[in-house]
Amino acid sequence: MKQAESTKPNKLLKKTEKNDSRSNGADNKWALVLMGGGARGLAHIGVLEALLENDLIPPIITGTSMGAIVGGLFAAGYLPREIEEISKELSYSRLAKLRQVKLPIPDKLVDYLLLESYQKRLLRRMGLEKGDALEKSLRELVGEVLIEDLPVRFGCNAVDLVSGREVSFTSGKLYRALRASMAFPFVIEPACFSGMLLVDGGLLNNVPIRLARELGASKVFVPDVHRPLKKMPARSFDSTFIMVHRLIQVVLADSTDGKINEADLIININPKVDTFDFTKVSRVVRLGKKVTQENIEALKNLVAQAT
Repeated sequence: MKQAESTKPNKLLKKTEKNDSRSNGADNKWALVLMGGGARGLAHIGVLEALLENDLIPPIITGTSMGAIVGGLFAAGYLPREIEEISKELSYSRLAKLRQVKLPIPDKLVDYLLLESYQKRLLRRMGLEKGDALEKSLRELVGEVLIEDLPVRFGCNAVDLVSGREVSFTSGKLYRALRASMAFPFVIEPACFSGMLLVDGGLLNNVPIRLARELGASKVFVPDVHRPLKKMPARSFDSTFIMVHRLIQVVLADSTDGKINEADLIININPKVDTFDFTKVSRVVRLGKKVTQENIEALKNLVAQAT
């Protein structure tokens, strides 16, 4: 993963410099809360683009999983178009390398990620790979910036398998917080630090609204990218992985449905892509922007009511 050429870690957004609630005491303390959802969460990029075009800079952003990644990069100074380019690179670069060596390409990204996970474990046993590659990549993107030094108030969450509890990140190294929040079970290995074993925060709280309120938000806006859980035929459960993946889907759906109604404004985006289908990045981003623009007056009213 390479850093976007036009972006430097901890760069301040030009518009955010004028709207930073930390420095100017702005009264409009509203928050943008970005849920997880894998590839569907890329719609958050379009949401941010529409907000910028309407001079609506969120003074507070919280997120989990993909929402944490998109929100965290934005808070660190990446513009939506730059985040979209990074997303495309993540989606295609390694798959392109596989095509070059004429290896079979799995239809679903999850199959590829599982294959890569097994390869990494093999390399570790052979002593050929050391450290956490994902953490290293995130560190290259945002540098050593601390969450408390960001121009936008930011928070994200993860689940600590050791204690079984939700963990919130509102200070410390940004790259570590993002690494913890994105660790989707059985696909991305848990993050290990401070005696904790951290995985995707969406397992317990896929819509961190209360975290946004703890950071000072009086009004909360949530772009809803999750899909209602549909029934699966019993015959579909033909492997342990499918059963475990379904269990994770059930948990994520419950942690979304049980939290989302705490928001003051919800817009339904519902991208028609699977969690691990990263082949339609631009289409998902455009949908997020379109739906946000269609609801921009409601959002402006929400911001006006925030105190």
